[in-house]
Amino acid sequence: MADDTASMPRFPGGGRFRRLGPALAKRFGERVRKVTLRGGFGCPNRDGRVGTGGCIFCSELALLPISGPIDGPIERQMEAGLDLARRRVGAEKIIAYFQDNTATDGPVDELSDLYRTAISHPRVVALSVGTRPDWIADEVYHLLAKLAEIKPVYLELGLQSADDDTLRALNRNHTVADFERAVEQAHQHGLEVIAHIILDLPGEEKNHRLKTAACLNRNRVEGVKIHNLHVLDGTPLAKTYREGMIEISSLDGYVQMTADFICRLDPGMIIHRLTGEGPASLMLAPEWGRDKRRIRSEIEKALEAGDSWQGKRAGSNRGV
Repeated sequence: MADDTASMPRFPGGGRFRRLGPALAKRFGERVRKVTLRGGFGCPNRDGRVGTGGCIFCSELALLPISGPIDGPIERQMEAGLDLARRRVGAEKIIAYFQDNTATDGPVDELSDLYRTAISHPRVVALSVGTRPDWIADEVYHLLAKLAEIKPVYLELGLQSADDDTLRALNRNHTVADFERAVEQAHQHGLEVIAHIILDLPGEEKNHRLKTAACLNRNRVEGVKIHNLHVLDGTPLAKTYREGMIEISSLDGYVQMTADFICRLDPGMIIHRLTGEGPASLMLAPEWGRDKRRIRSEIEKALEAGDSWQGKRAGSNRGV
């Protein structure tokens, strides 16, 4: 673990943190693009099996793929995603990403058919499965472990915050302990973990972010997706926002907290995202959240201005 006196590591592709694109290119030998697939999964936090109403920030409409057909055979969805990857960034290889709802929700035979169809595609270099940390059956871990013998498998776990009070306020209906158990199980089965977190949640302050960074480091997750809180129409959060009961971060505020968070992460962790947004038709706030390039640029400038980098203050999280 790095400390405040360490010198800045050489990250793939340069810069002050470990970025996804260069890390994937180094690992797979060429440019790789992630393609979102829709498996038609359910959500136990909506239908009563875990909770009802879903997470307060979540909209099912925001999970639809942008690359082509939103339903239908996985093969057709992947071909549409490949076509988009070629046209946008010239990528000929993809990561097949099952994202909608809880992508480990279903009979293991059905999950096996979906996952195996995706991972066996000749242009797929890895499989990524997004899910809740409390909704992965033992047989699903075993299935994913078998697939990880073929190609890398990422398990994307929604954490959002390493504070149980915050998780209750978000109607997540799982605990930090659930997340830590899931990471342990994933690692025991040869899977790589990508944690999803939201930095500027209502009621959270710097000490909460320190706890979240410490949790990710302690559990040795391989990657993290950092999101800003964004308000999507049709969600419980939208009602709260319209009633003026929550305050959304300014761009400068989010940039500063993200730069501070990055310097507290283990330098070996890959940062998959620095911001999050929904479809333009659903986005209510923040307005600045629509400009991903600007947000990334401002975060990079903040790190440079503070002579900071990923891992510089990772040791400062200990004991939090």
